Amino acid sequence: DILDVFCVDTTKIRKMSALLESVNHKLVMALDVANVVPWKWDLEKKVILCDVNRPVELKDKEMSEEILSVPESEYFAKIHKQDRDRVEKAYRNLVEGRIHKVKEEFRILHKQQQHTGLEWVEAQATVDSRYPNGRPKTLVGSSVLITERKKMENELREAKEKAEESNRLKSAFLANMSHEIRTPLNAIIGFSNILSTAEGEDEKKEYINIIENNNTLLLQLIGDILDLSKIEAGTLEFVPSDFNLNEVLREIEQTSLLKINRDKVELSFTDSLPHCRIHTDKNRLMQVILNLLNNAIKFTSEGNIHFGYHLSTDSKFLYFHVTDTGCGIPQEKKDTIFGRFVKLNDFAQGTGLGLSICETIIHKLGGEIGVESEMGKGSRFWFTLPYKSAKPTDILPPSLPFEPETITKDKLKILIAEDNNSNYKLFESILKKEYQLIHARNGQEAVELFQEHLPHLILMDINMPVLNGFEATREIRKYSITVPILAVTAYAYAEDEQQILQSGFNDYASKPIDAKTLKKKILSLLEMHLILL
Repeated sequence: DILDVFCVDTTKIRKMSALLESVNHKLVMALDVANVVPWKWDLEKKVILCDVNRPVELKDKEMSEEILSVPESEYFAKIHKQDRDRVEKAYRNLVEGRIHKVKEEFRILHKQQQHTGLEWVEAQATVDSRYPNGRPKTLVGSSVLITERKKMENELREAKEKAEESNRLKSAFLANMSHEIRTPLNAIIGFSNILSTAEGEDEKKEYINIIENNNTLLLQLIGDILDLSKIEAGTLEFVPSDFNLNEVLREIEQTSLLKINRDKVELSFTDSLPHCRIHTDKNRLMQVILNLLNNAIKFTSEGNIHFGYHLSTDSKFLYFHVTDTGCGIPQEKKDTIFGRFVKLNDFAQGTGLGLSICETIIHKLGGEIGVESEMGKGSRFWFTLPYKSAKPTDILPPSLPFEPETITKDKLKILIAEDNNSNYKLFESILKKEYQLIHARNGQEAVELFQEHLPHLILMDINMPVLNGFEATREIRKYSITVPILAVTAYAYAEDEQQILQSGFNDYASKPIDAKTLKKKILSLLEMHLILL
């Protein structure tokens, strides 16, 4: 017998097979990492074949075949109805030769365990094979989940829109600020220049009232801008304290009465509890109520303005309100009234920041704020605050026996510690007719002049050379714990007030100085320690 033996060298074949296997493995890994699902669409059989190990819109997780065959009707049934016509049209254009490639993003109903939700898919496709007549026989393509990408795109789009709107509002705000600041400045500078030429006391008083009113408006504008900067920086401070709510609101009532025409508008503090001591931020509460009252005064030419508060039925909240019979707010603008830079009347003075700041304050304090209004009939602004009762004050700390000194008013001495000559001249013009004044130009000199003259009251500037106001006060308190010391500061925020009152001062006055307020504070402190003849 003859045995034929053939030998074939398969080394190249085996190397090629290993290479193909390696390439295929890398391709599978790349598709897996990219979360891409390849598929093939048999147009004659109207089925789509896809790799089940990387499912997107073509399968449910409970299926386990290696290759999944899905009828094209089922494929399109899973596409969101708002996207379905667009996707079907794109594939139809590909099959009919109007385009060479499909790239579409659409939503699909995607089942995960027992829950069905919407997912975003990006599908791409092209013609894979054709019949001899050129008609497409199969399509090949891929699908990838892009839900997270669409979410990021939407967030970026919203952020872009917000930034553009913010820039638009800020530009309008800056333009408005230029007008709003220049308007009171024009009145202040103009009437200050002609004040000396006024004929008669009545004309002089009229000019002074105009200057004072515009001073108040300018301070409010600057205060709003500073509060806005603190809100944006996240540093708006809140310092809660115990206080008598009725006393604070009565003070606000008296202050607001000076701003209205009493012949045409009635303003009153009406609703309240007989006794109410609460624990919250007094300064911020006053800021909100004053802002709401100022708006009511601005837009109420006749009728009445009432404000007050009551306890909620569950005793958990205090409900505050400011009600007026003014012009009212259009229904379509009520939802935007608390937005930044929003002004319903472009010809009314103001920054468009007040209500936005009020909303921020109330939310920070744990409350809610809103408005009810009807055009031509008035508005009712309201807000709530958690009701936190103040600590009982029945037990007073023991005090040392105090015998007040009796003195005639013409012998009262006030030490003014102020390093700025212009500021001292202002104090001098306000107080020189009623008191003997002593001027210290720094904190160390204030301590020395106190020991030498023993004044009956001290006006202490906070920022001074050598020793600042806090340091000078500590030194003076070593010699006297009873002499009234009134701090004068340009930083009258809530935390500054707290620090001042805990550092040996009896009270404080904030710059710019209001002459009437300063005189009132000085007289009040003197009457607490002296018997004036």
